[in-house]
This record gives sequence, C-alpha cells and structure tokens, in this order.
Amino acid sequence: MDILIIGAGGMGALFSKLMHEDHEVSVYDKDPKKSEALASQLAVKPIQKLEKIDKYGLVLLSVPISAISTLIEKLSFEMRRGSILVEIASIKFPVIESLRKARRRGINTISLHPLFGPGIRDPSKGKAAIVEVMDIEEEISLASTIFPFQLIPTNEEEHDKVMAWLGLIHLILNSYLASSDEDAHNISKLFTTTLQTFTKLAASTLTQDSRLTQELIDLNPEFPKKLSMFLETLTERYKDIDGMRSSIKAWKSLLDIEDAYRSCLLYTSDAADELDGVDLGGRRI
Repeated sequence: MDILIIGAGGMGALFSKLMHEDHEVSVYDKDPKKSEALASQLAVKPIQKLEKIDKYGLVLLSVPISAISTLIEKLSFEMRRGSILVEIASIKFPVIESLRKARRRGINTISLHPLFGPGIRDPSKGKAAIVEVMDIEEEISLASTIFPFQLIPTNEEEHDKVMAWLGLIHLILNSYLASSDEDAHNISKLFTTTLQTFTKLAASTLTQDSRLTQELIDLNPEFPKKLSMFLETLTERYKDIDGMRSSIKAWKSLLDIEDAYRSCLLYTSDAADELDGVDLGGRRI
C-alpha cells in the first residue's frame, strides 16, 4: 500500500520505521530537511509538496494538534473514497469532529493516541488508545490490520479527561525544575530516593517538544477543571496530609504501594545507571 506520513518528527519517524518494510512510504514535513534526513536512514521517499493525495491508500498525520483539523479538512477532499486517514493527536476535542466530517465523505478515519513515545524499542509491545469517530468496532477492526500494538477503546471525553491530568503532571514537573533550579546542586548532593526519582522523571519531560506540552494545557477543555481540582485539594489539605491521604481510595485499590516503592529503588539504582549520560534529543539525563 502507498502510505503518506505527514510530519517527520519523533512519532512520524517511528511510524515510518514501523511501516516502511511492508509498504511504500512517502514522508512530508514543512521542513524538507527533516523528511530528507529520515529518507537517508530508511527506504522512504521524501516529498516536497502535498499533491496527488489520491494515490495514497493511507495518510497518517503526525503534526501539532493545532494544525490537524485544518489539514483533515483539506485532505478529506483530496483523498480517494475508501482510503484511510489516521491521526495520532494527544487531545481529541479539537480534531474529532473534523474526522467525522471526513468519514461522511467516504474516508475511513482512525483516531489513535499512542501511549508510548518515539523511543520505544518494540512498538508491538506498546499500547494505543483508539478513540471512537463513528463506529468503534469497525475502527478497531481496521486499525488492527495496520498496527501491531494493543488497542484500548475509549471516547473523546474519557480520553481528554485523562490527558488533562497528563498535561497537569507535565506542568508540575516543569514547575518543580524551574522553581528549584537555584537549589539544584544541593538537591542533587542530598538526593533521597523520592527526590531522585521525581527529578529524573521531571528531567525526562524536557525531551518532549515544549509546543506539545503547551498544547496539552491550552487546547484541552478538561484541563482547567482538573487544575482547579488539584489546586483545591492542595490549598485545603496541605496542612493535613493524613486527611489528604484518607481521600485516596481508588489508587490504593489499583496500585501496590510497596511494589511502587521497590520500583523507585530499582529505577534510582540499576535503571538509572543504564540511563546515565544517555542522549535524548540533544539533552542528557
């Protein structure tokens, strides 16, 4: 099948690697250097213009969330009926209605959110949310013939509520690094298990493009609600940790707390040693 991947960033490159052995893959990016660099590594074809779109059996969008709806609208008029349009946005509210319009025009639409990053070694062991556009069973059936990873069905509201918490976590982690920066040397000298784990987790978010982090916050209508809930708990309970912990019920039933602690110990010793000095997008842990 002729496949077009739009966007040659981290995830666009990952999907190119995943699909180029079994399909004829072309790659487009607004920055031609990115698609050309990818083509130099893989047997994919870099293209300079988005034209003759009807030749492709599948088009996959790996672009900023703010650009997806406009792109879907344009492509849905140029793609042939029965072809497949896939988008992998981290937030679905801005894009889902555009996908439904494309579906009504005869394009098979799939809304995925890979729950892994471009650094995954084996995508077949990964998981991806598949968000219902029109018919979730039909969409799962089609997606499972294309992608090797486990598909987790959900709807746009449920998905975006969870992603609001993801956006909040990114905000908290970045805020921690920024506000504690002047104490960084002292903190690193006196690392506890918790501080070391949290700091490395915070540092890992710096490998993500800041634009995506900002979009997770700005474009998700669920984010202000979750931020408000968090701040309310923080301001009302910060002097009563026992009271705060007493409200934690679902997590205690879902998680093994002792195992979580052991995992932190493992991460800050063996796993941390393996990651020490690893280059992640130009940054080092």
